Amino acid sequence: MANKILTTETYHEEIRGRLGVGEDVLSDADIDALSVLPIAEAKVITAVPDYAELIDDDRNYVYAAAVSMVAAMLAPSMTARIAKSKKDFDFSIENQVVDWRAFGIQLIDDAYALIDLISTAIHGADAPIFGVAGPTRYKERWRC
Repeated sequence: MANKILTTETYHEEIRGRLGVGEDVLSDADIDALSVLPIAEAKVITAVPDYAELIDDDRNYVYAAAVSMVAAMLAPSMTARIAKSKKDFDFSIENQVVDWRAFGIQLIDDAYALIDLISTAIHGADAPIFGVAGPTRYKERWRC
């Protein structure tokens, strides 16, 4: 399946860069998985249905939003992918403790903030507000 928004040759590195990991932690196949990249692009396309017609800054915003959305979908799995510490005979390395779930939420917020910068983006649904009123039985209760 061909990508709709992330069509450059550098999008794998950009997604890894947003997460702060290398190719040894997150492979191209993990990024391109059917349950990740197409779904993330679909979320962005839902908010920006005319993504293919965008130009200049708007095109850059939708691209960056898609990168952030893919990174957000991968963030919760980073806990299992990154070892907490590595030990060898001569050295010991301890990785930073990152709340990947919170970071994923931040990435989603970043994606939607970028979408809000697009001049043609849909900024929420306009739902009509209505109420229902009708007769009450309050008076009937007192007639008995």
